[in-house]
Amino acid sequence: MLPACLIRQPDGIFVDLSLFPVGGDFEKVIDGLFRSGERFSGLDYRLLMALLYDYDSIMDEHGINAKLRLAEDVVDFPPNRRALYKSVKVDGAKSSAEYFFEPVSMVVVVEEPVYGKPGEDGVAPVIGTKSEEMLQTTKLDLDEFIADMWLKDVRFGIDVESVAEVISRRAMTRRNIASQRNATAGFDAKMEEVCNVLRRDNAPKLLANGKADLRKFQNRFPQIESGARLLKKVARVLGKEGIRVSGQRIEPLLPKDEIDLLAMAGPGTYVETQDGEEYVLAAKDGFLSLDTVTNVVSVTETIENKGGISLKTTGDLSLSGNDFIEHGEVQGGRVVEGKNMTFRSDVYGDVISQGGFILFEKNLSGGSAKSYGGDVTSNGRVFNSVIEACTGKVSLKYAESCMILGESVVIERAVNCEIVAENVQVDSAEGCDIAGKNIQIKSSNSCRTKETVVSMLVPDSSASDAKITQLGVAIDDCKKIIEAKEQEVAQLKSDPEFAKYLALAAKIRQGTLQLNAAQQDAWKKMSAKFASFMSAGSRLTAEKQEQLTLVQGFIQEQAQLQEAQKNTTAGIQCEIAEVAGDTSVRSMVVSGGVAAFQKNKPGVIKTLLREQNVRHKRIFSDDTGSLVWNYQAEAS
Repeated sequence: MLPACLIRQPDGIFVDLSLFPVGGDFEKVIDGLFRSGERFSGLDYRLLMALLYDYDSIMDEHGINAKLRLAEDVVDFPPNRRALYKSVKVDGAKSSAEYFFEPVSMVVVVEEPVYGKPGEDGVAPVIGTKSEEMLQTTKLDLDEFIADMWLKDVRFGIDVESVAEVISRRAMTRRNIASQRNATAGFDAKMEEVCNVLRRDNAPKLLANGKADLRKFQNRFPQIESGARLLKKVARVLGKEGIRVSGQRIEPLLPKDEIDLLAMAGPGTYVETQDGEEYVLAAKDGFLSLDTVTNVVSVTETIENKGGISLKTTGDLSLSGNDFIEHGEVQGGRVVEGKNMTFRSDVYGDVISQGGFILFEKNLSGGSAKSYGGDVTSNGRVFNSVIEACTGKVSLKYAESCMILGESVVIERAVNCEIVAENVQVDSAEGCDIAGKNIQIKSSNSCRTKETVVSMLVPDSSASDAKITQLGVAIDDCKKIIEAKEQEVAQLKSDPEFAKYLALAAKIRQGTLQLNAAQQDAWKKMSAKFASFMSAGSRLTAEKQEQLTLVQGFIQEQAQLQEAQKNTTAGIQCEIAEVAGDTSVRSMVVSGGVAAFQKNKPGVIKTLLREQNVRHKRIFSDDTGSLVWNYQAEAS
């Protein structure tokens, strides 16, 4: 009787995996079979080892419903055959087994005939038999060898090819017949970077046309989109157990699992399991910061750089985040583009803000600051630079030899500067060219014989004045036509009979006069008589009304132009509390106002602020005194 998991079929012995005993019980099945004096014939030794020691791989490959052929049959292993196999030498660690092969023979019982006395014919008859033992040469069998080695505690790792070769030659040799399988080490859990922009890339930036921009780095400040995967935890991989030749298992060392993604996820990140893997993801758009000391990854809207900006450290920068703080120096010729930017060391390059502020905590020298839609502030000194915030506010402590453009400009001390803004406030102006609509100066002075020139930008009203005058002429022309039409109507009404007809017509319309049949006939005749008069009167009235409508439109357009002129000139004023040196104040007629004036190139602006023109009306010129001037008051 075979165990339930072993099935005898016409073509062999099969293992039914659906009935396979787990938990080491299959080893007991094999052990019981061998100890009962039976063995396999035509055994698939590799399958037997896999079933005993690597059952999971068998299941993965074949499935639980498979039936696998293990051997040709199960047969007896008689004691006389078992006696052919000698003891095996197993080392103390049971890592290998050694066997001495030699030719073998076995005692066999042979039935010999017993003869009686010969008969008359001389032939001795066989009167019986007797058993005699004799030694007969034989050879070992691989399947017997496997069963015998099992009973001698060699249950794994037999080199069946080598043993079969020795048996076939009937050689006398000592050979290592079995070796243990060493345990295979696993892998510790590890952290894997899954974002290709996780680290800085200081290679030259590649442009769309395939060329390299040597002024910019490929990825100086990694910028991440919300939801991007940053880090992945790769789970530890357990090692594969080893097997001693005795069948005992050798457990591998347990791999380490010390990766804690929660501890690595800093501000702006979160941990989530996706597709069965554990990731650190970005919680928002921003800059990526990877602290190699604490192994903490963060995503923030503000990035701080401490190494300065130069061709060697960063190249030109184009930042998409909201906030940037630079602690180091910005090299001359370098361009930094961003939004809200703060510089805590000297800047010698060009800074461009798209809709944000620019703050210089130290000096700006030989560079520029342009903010489109934001403010520019300097708490240090600004030298030989261009400052632009045409729709924002420029606030400076000290500026020298600079061009400053803004909607509003506030400077504590300005020396040899060109300043153009709607509103200008300067505590001390020395040798400056200033233009604007509302200019407030506490003290003005010259600088090395260069006087301070203040240009009050007043609108060019010549076109609107001409239009207003033209509308006035058109109104007068219409009034003349209206007067002529009125005279023609009056002439019609001067006819006594027609006047009587009009009076009767009015009474009939009002219902104060009722006509009988005879009177109605007379009225029809009278109406026919004065039909031409009525037609002419209607025509004259319509033509008069047309002119009145034109007059009303011209008057409305004229009023709008006058109101627009009033609005463009409102708030144009200049106040200088103290004139301490050569100072000139003049009015400058411009088209398009301050905004149009600022669109000129810097060289053109410098020329316009110093040129002499007959349209420039002098308001003030002296080296002492003060000034309070209002354009509206002068115009009145």
